[in-house]
Amino acid sequence: MRRLHGAAAAVLVLAVLQPLSAAAADEELPTVSDADLARSITVFRPTGSVTVFRTTGSVQPVESERQDGAQTVVSLDSDILFAFGSAELSRPAVQRVGELVADVPRRAAVSVTGHTDSIGDPASNLRLSRGRARAVAAAVSAERPDLRLTTAGRGDTEPVAPNTRGGKDDPEGRALNRRVEIRYAD
Repeated sequence: MRRLHGAAAAVLVLAVLQPLSAAAADEELPTVSDADLARSITVFRPTGSVTVFRTTGSVQPVESERQDGAQTVVSLDSDILFAFGSAELSRPAVQRVGELVADVPRRAAVSVTGHTDSIGDPASNLRLSRGRARAVAAAVSAERPDLRLTTAGRGDTEPVAPNTRGGKDDPEGRALNRRVEIRYAD
């Protein structure tokens, strides 16, 4: 008898075992009906399942600008710049304030005034408005050391909108009153 060597022996072993393992595999598999197979398929239809978000009108700028005679007034939204009851600016807020004063004329006199809504006692509101004015002034000064700065806090004494309407709280009006104003001559 001839001996088979190496690769030839491996091919012969595989040829003998393959039909045996295929037969064993057929016996182990369960029978699947067409109905079971149909139920196991999920068809994904993207129509109506994807939500598109539009940011138009939902992103609020940190500032608004207006003219008051010969002065430019940049009103900063305190709700965006500061945490509730805080006079500390975040790093991105400091950066944004710096960007806002980039075009102020060199060596201009700039006033920074803080305002609050009417919630809370007047003394606390005055302290908070002063602290916020100083924080914004520090950010302005860091970016533009050439500007001549003054700061003030007015608390809730100079609202730009009603804090209440019809005897009820007006959250939108109060939000407008929480601001820091930067004023300078053009």
